[in-house]
Amino acid sequence: MPTPARRSPLGAMVAPFALMAALSLALGMQTPAGISAGTQVVAELPAVSPSSAATPSATPSPTSTPTVTPSPTPPPAPQPPPDPLAGLSKKEHKAFSACLKRQVGAHSSGTCATLAISRLKKAGFYHWPASSGIGVAGANALLNYQRSRGLTPTATTTRQTWIALATKAKAVDATLPAKCLGSGVNLCVNQGQRKLYFLRDGKVVRTFKVRLGGYNYHPKTHKWRVFPTANGSWRVFDKQVNPKSDNYGSGAMPYSVMFHPDMYVHYSPGFHADGYAKSSHGCVNIGQLSEAIWIYKHTPVGARVTVFTPKSAA
Repeated sequence: MPTPARRSPLGAMVAPFALMAALSLALGMQTPAGISAGTQVVAELPAVSPSSAATPSATPSPTSTPTVTPSPTPPPAPQPPPDPLAGLSKKEHKAFSACLKRQVGAHSSGTCATLAISRLKKAGFYHWPASSGIGVAGANALLNYQRSRGLTPTATTTRQTWIALATKAKAVDATLPAKCLGSGVNLCVNQGQRKLYFLRDGKVVRTFKVRLGGYNYHPKTHKWRVFPTANGSWRVFDKQVNPKSDNYGSGAMPYSVMFHPDMYVHYSPGFHADGYAKSSHGCVNIGQLSEAIWIYKHTPVGARVTVFTPKSAA
């Protein structure tokens, strides 16, 4: 048998390319110009410009709900204060309204002074002929009225005093404080009532009318002013039948029961003669000598003396 011819290496490499060329001719395919046979053809994709690329839309942020601040509620319109004189007649309302802001007292005169004296007379505190001015008796009547209604005793009118006079306010409660109800002898002075209660072991034994400090003349300064009787509780430290007074001389304070350096319970000839037209300089005056002697005899040193002025509930 003939020995087959051996292929050279070059022939082995050319053979596949020849086969491909033959297939291309057979299929009618043409190699584009500029591309040599055997070159791998890669299809080019059209270039995409950056502007033509689709830009993803941004995710919208949730819309925040605006906070609604409520408008402040306007405060209610201020209401006028109640009229304290509403219950008066038209004539009285006019008269007292004109005086509510007026202060009258000792040595005052005019319409408001006349109105004050008129009402004090009706209330039982002024017992002398009416006048257009306020004298010593009128000033003390005004002060005693203020005490009886629980008002500050100034001997001059205040708004509260005018309202009390206009509305015919009642006297304050006369209940005795607890200090008056202790054991032993107690002298209890109610300035609103102008009364002294003599109590033994909490029980009232006797009651006396008294005159207290008020609008008076000072013998040394020669001036008129209000001499108050102090409220409080003290003990009797001495008793004298006829003590000497630096201001008022001998015999001015018979049968004195001494419970305070400037205040005694004693008989007053002036109270006996003038009544409530005048006042003391702070002491507790007894208008009947026999009553002063009785208190003097039955009140021991060490007994409690309580002076108080009831307060208005308003």
